[in-house]
Amino acid sequence: MNNRLRPTTRKPLISNSWVSAMLAGHSALGLALSAAIYLICLTGSVVVFVQELQLWEQPAAPRVVAVTPGAIDRGIAMLREKAPKEAAPSISVTLPSPSNPHLLLSARGRESAGGGSWYADASGHPAMKVRHDVSDFLVGLHVNLHLPFGIGTVIVALAGMALLALVISGVLAHPRIIKDAFRLRSGGSERLGQADLHNRIGVWGLPFHFIIAFTAAFLGVFIIVFGGVAATTYKGDMVKAFTDLAGPSARSAAHASHDDQVPSVAPFIAAATAAAPGLTLQSVDIQQPGAKGQLIGIGLRDPRSLVLSERVVFDSQGRKVFASDVAKRSLGQQMIFAIQPLHFGWFGGIFVKLAYGVLGLSMCVVTASGFRIWLARRRDKGRPAPVMERLWTATIWGQPLALALAAVPSLATDAKAAPLLGWAAGTIAAYAVACLPSLQARLGVGLRAATAVALAGLALVHAAISAAGGLPAIDPMSWAVDATLLLTAFFVARPMLKHRRSPRAVAMAERDQAPVALPD
Repeated sequence: MNNRLRPTTRKPLISNSWVSAMLAGHSALGLALSAAIYLICLTGSVVVFVQELQLWEQPAAPRVVAVTPGAIDRGIAMLREKAPKEAAPSISVTLPSPSNPHLLLSARGRESAGGGSWYADASGHPAMKVRHDVSDFLVGLHVNLHLPFGIGTVIVALAGMALLALVISGVLAHPRIIKDAFRLRSGGSERLGQADLHNRIGVWGLPFHFIIAFTAAFLGVFIIVFGGVAATTYKGDMVKAFTDLAGPSARSAAHASHDDQVPSVAPFIAAATAAAPGLTLQSVDIQQPGAKGQLIGIGLRDPRSLVLSERVVFDSQGRKVFASDVAKRSLGQQMIFAIQPLHFGWFGGIFVKLAYGVLGLSMCVVTASGFRIWLARRRDKGRPAPVMERLWTATIWGQPLALALAAVPSLATDAKAAPLLGWAAGTIAAYAVACLPSLQARLGVGLRAATAVALAGLALVHAAISAAGGLPAIDPMSWAVDATLLLTAFFVARPMLKHRRSPRAVAMAERDQAPVALPD
C-alpha cells in the first residue's frame, strides 16, 4: 500500500549534467568569438540608422518630395553626360522615400572614369556628388570587418552562426528561465547579482536576440554559398551574380554612344505600376543605355510588406522580359526576401529602428558581460588574468571610441580611406594603452571618458561646421543625429559624473559588471 504522506521526488525534466554541459559549451563558444560578436553587434546597432547617418554626412543635399517622369528622363540624360559610356554599363535613378527624401542618380563604373552617384534636385539636375564614406565604412565593418571578401565574410558568418548557437544554448542552460524572469538576487555575491542581471537582459530580449541571430546566420550562410557560386560561375563577379538574380542582363554593345536614344521612362513606369496596384515607384535603371539591347528596369516598393521591392524589366520596345512577382511567390520564398529588412530593422519607421538600436546594444552588454564573468571566476580561483582583463576593457570601450574617431576625419577630408584610418588609429591606441600594467585601475575610466569626449566633440564640431558653412538648407535629421550623439555622450559619462568616485573604484566596479549565466 502506497503511503500518500511520503514525499515523492520528481525527476527534473532536464538533468543537472545536461545543464552543465550546455553551460560549458555556451561559455566556450562565447569566449572563442566574443570580440568578433561584440564588434558585429555594436556596428549593427549603428548600421540600423545608416540612412539617418547618410543625411548627417551631407545635410545640405536637396530635399525632394515628388518626381515626375520628365525629371527622371532629364536626370538620366545628364547622368549620361557626366558618366562616359565605358564607365557606365548601367545607370539608375532612386526616387525619394519618407525615410530618405532625396533623388539619387547613380552610374555604375570606375569613379575615376566618371562613375559615381549624385544628389539631384526635383527637376533632375545633379546638384551634389554623393559622399557616404562614414556610413559605407560602418556597413563594411559590420558585413565583412573590412577584410578581404573571402576572409571577412566567413568570419562574420561564423559569428552569426555562433550567436544563434549561444542564444539556443543559453536557453537550454537555464531550465528555470520563465520562473527566474524577474528574479534579482540582492545582498549576496556581486557576481551572482550581476549574473541575474545578465540573465534578465537575455530573457527579456530573447525574441529579438533570436531573430537577429537567426537572420545573421542565414545571411552568413547565404553569402558564403552565393560567393562560391559567383566564384565558379561568374569568375568572382558578385555584382553580375546579383544582377542575374534580380533579372536578365543586357549585353555590352561597343557601338553605343551618347547620341543613341534612351526611351522615355513614362510608359514603362505606367505599365509596371498598372500591373502592381498599391505599390509605389522606387527606382528606374537602364542597362547598356543607348545600345540596341538596352533593358529598362522598374523597381516598386510595397510599404505594407517587409519585402523591399518588386522588379519589372522591359526591353526598349516595351516588352516585359522579367518580373520578380515576389508577392505571388510562396510564403517561404517571401520570407527569404524579408530576411534583410528584418535583420537590419529597415521597416516600420524610426520607432522600429530605435527599438532595434536599444536591443542591439543590449546584445553588446550580454556579450561583454560573458567574458567578464570568466575573468571574475579566474580571480575567485586565485588565477587572475590581468592582461586579458585590460585587453577586454580595451575592446569594450576602445571600439566605441574608435567608431567615433572614424567619423572625425570625414569632417575635414573627402578621402574614402579616412574613416578606416581613424578607426584603426583608435583601435591600435586603445590596445597599446591596455598593454601598460600601471593603467590597470584607470583604463576603463579613461577609455570611457575619451569615448564621451569624442562623441560630444564630433557632434559639436559637425553642428558648428553645418551652421557656419553657409549651407542653403540643413536636413533636420542632421540636427537629430548631432543631438543623439550628445545624449549618448552624456549617458556614457553619467556614471562618472554621478558617483564622483576615484578612478580605481570606478574601474573595479566596471571590471565586475554583468557576468554570464551561472548555475543555481
